Amino acid sequence: MVVLKKIFIIFLFFIFSSKNSYSSQILDYETEEFIKQILEDIIEVNKVNKKIKFKIYNNNEINAFVDINNIIHINSSLIIYCADYVALLSVLAHEIGHIDLNHIVLRKKTIENSKKYNTLGLLSVIAGSTLTQNPQLLQGSILTSAALSNQYIVFTKDQEMEADLYALKTLNLLNTNSESIETLLETIEKKSLDKGFSKDKQRISTHPYFEDRILLIKNFKDNNEKKFNEIYNDRFNYIKAKFIGYSDNEEVLKELNEPFKTYAESIKKARNGNLKMSLESLNKLIKQNKKNYFLLETKADILFSYGYTDEAVKFYKKSLDQYPLNYYAQIRIFENINIENLSNSSTEIIFQNNKKLLYKFFNNKNILLKYIELAEKLNKKEWLKLLNFVLSINDIETAVFDIEIKNFKNTKNKDLLKLVNIIKNIS
Repeated sequence: MVVLKKIFIIFLFFIFSSKNSYSSQILDYETEEFIKQILEDIIEVNKVNKKIKFKIYNNNEINAFVDINNIIHINSSLIIYCADYVALLSVLAHEIGHIDLNHIVLRKKTIENSKKYNTLGLLSVIAGSTLTQNPQLLQGSILTSAALSNQYIVFTKDQEMEADLYALKTLNLLNTNSESIETLLETIEKKSLDKGFSKDKQRISTHPYFEDRILLIKNFKDNNEKKFNEIYNDRFNYIKAKFIGYSDNEEVLKELNEPFKTYAESIKKARNGNLKMSLESLNKLIKQNKKNYFLLETKADILFSYGYTDEAVKFYKKSLDQYPLNYYAQIRIFENINIENLSNSSTEIIFQNNKKLLYKFFNNKNILLKYIELAEKLNKKEWLKLLNFVLSINDIETAVFDIEIKNFKNTKNKDLLKLVNIIKNIS
């Protein structure tokens, strides 16, 4: 049991760490599908003409942000601290506001213009002050630099306020609202103050004051009766409970209502090594919520983490019957296929039927290793060479990578060439 507990850390979501990311990415079908639905609602009412992508991260900061590629990054703690789905929706609408209002493009232009102006101006003033022996002029250049900085801070505060207004207008268009938005801001403010993020530090932050944002929310509300989507909220609460269960957040766990508290606690029991009590609680929930197939997937995750792979696969398959596009359940099933006693024809079927997983998750080590195993049994030498190349891609220098890709592109195998092109375009 000690050994099993050591591998338990990986069992909830597929979590991948990257040198380029500030934390590990969470891949969870249930959460992704729910967020996609929320985003679609926001996009539809605002008539947004842009494709919105997002990533979820395992991170303790209550945060979401848009990067320079217009990808929304969502922290797990944001989901944990949202009291209901409306709070999450408002944050996502805020981030879509940045994208729809072209804030990233405007920020780039402002920064580049400021850099050019500031650098050229500062260099010319320094040169002039040196030649004329005028130190006062040099001091003036420093003040000019500070002024430009202040202009940039004001500009980004305006953008943040615009995004806040965008989110509030979105809530009105969706005819929904909730006190949870104010509660979320108050929670973030409290945690910021606890970490020493004082009022003075807020002044030089790119975000408006918390109290100003809360006042904006209160003033923006109208007296019309708002709708609250109970189905959305039920889905959200199961997701939130799952995130809490896999975190060490006792603070929010205590505030959960049933059956979500039992769900979070059943996951926590499994994490603490009590498989029997975990499954007892989870099985009761499954009986009471027969239409929630994601509970079966959680059960499969728990069984898998304890080494009961055959039993886990059975529950992954049940979940997959309901959600055929759940790639993560597909991966679990695929990586646990035992091909040792299979005929070559059966092995070939498996090889062909799972190529979509290989194309979509070519950087997943478990998928690559399983495909190498399949290719070895079927004596697919060209595939073996490419798969081993992909497996070691992080250790290959750029020049070598380009040469190898060029050689692989000479293949006559269309499926293999498709993988080569995917690797080339993404790497």
